Amino acid sequence: MNSELPLPAMRMIADRFVEWQTPYGRPDPQRSPFVTQGPCISTKFHSPTFIAFGLYRTFDVTGDPAYKDAADRYITFYLACMRDPPAGGQRQDYPSYPYQYGMALAGYEAFRRHNPDEDSMDGKAAALYEWLRTWRWDQGSYFRNGYGSPKHGVEDCAFSDDNSHMGRGLMGYHAVSGRADVLVDAEGLACYYLTEMAVGSYNGCWSSALGTWVVAPTIVDSFEHFRGKRSGEMGWGFSSTGAIEFLCKLAAATDRPELKRDIADKCATSMRWQFDACQFDDGACGMRGRDDKWIGMTAAAILSFLRTRQAGFLSQDIVERYRPRALAARDWMLAHLSPETVEAGGYFRVTGDSEPRPPENQAWMLGWTLVALSRLDEL
Repeated sequence: MNSELPLPAMRMIADRFVEWQTPYGRPDPQRSPFVTQGPCISTKFHSPTFIAFGLYRTFDVTGDPAYKDAADRYITFYLACMRDPPAGGQRQDYPSYPYQYGMALAGYEAFRRHNPDEDSMDGKAAALYEWLRTWRWDQGSYFRNGYGSPKHGVEDCAFSDDNSHMGRGLMGYHAVSGRADVLVDAEGLACYYLTEMAVGSYNGCWSSALGTWVVAPTIVDSFEHFRGKRSGEMGWGFSSTGAIEFLCKLAAATDRPELKRDIADKCATSMRWQFDACQFDDGACGMRGRDDKWIGMTAAAILSFLRTRQAGFLSQDIVERYRPRALAARDWMLAHLSPETVEAGGYFRVTGDSEPRPPENQAWMLGWTLVALSRLDEL
């Protein structure tokens, strides 16, 4: 057990995650404040794997089996919910989306790492990969999101965050299976993140003007936490954090030197965006800028710094410039973690520009927070 880590804060969040779970593994709508009530199938699948990642990290640090048991249940529940894509398009009663398959495959990797002798899920993982591949198309985003915006004339939203989940899932499945075709798909998807965006084109989602990935190279103007903000004009902490995680893992696995170089440049630049564009003077970070203060986004910036540094993407000068900012993020996060702020999803309103919705995303960010807390000794 590492005495340098904030174990009381970790246990506070991890214990909530355990308490919020049904016996069969779902986040309980009666006990968790971060479950959508009603028929919204899509958002119900945003948080379980991220909750599990935080619980697994807490188990790794504390050795408390209750955290691993709960993480295993969250993952097995999530895997059980996945289905094959409906023939002929989406069914509104039981829709499926490719980002869900990516989240599931990333969760499968964490499950197998903590249960190395349990191969019963391997068949489901293989099916998830096959189902994910049915969403391939010949546009630069590589995979469709599976939904568009008719009012904007957008066939497919091409959200960079959605596709980063597919990338994380591919790298998770590759880590367990070693399949070469999975790595090829991950390399193909990476090109979306390494190509300059142009509104109305699916060729790429990188914005040199912003120094990060846009939400999407489309004109959708209401999504997740934002209303009236065009997807092709803004960066987003979710996209930056998810893409950095995906691409850092890909860079370690690919043998293509030009891909490694491009990944290193984009990830290092986007990590800096999380601090330069989103960090307040007190160390807190916002979601698309200095909008509102989020414990989860502050944790995400710390994780992005650690991941890019660990991958060798940062020069010594950049490390020396941004480590103090990561430490300031740590200090703000630790000073503002309490049972009350956990119940509020780690949201501190400043402008109200980033709304605390959907609730599942707040649980997701608390999962990030738990992972970041478990790595503070690396700063």
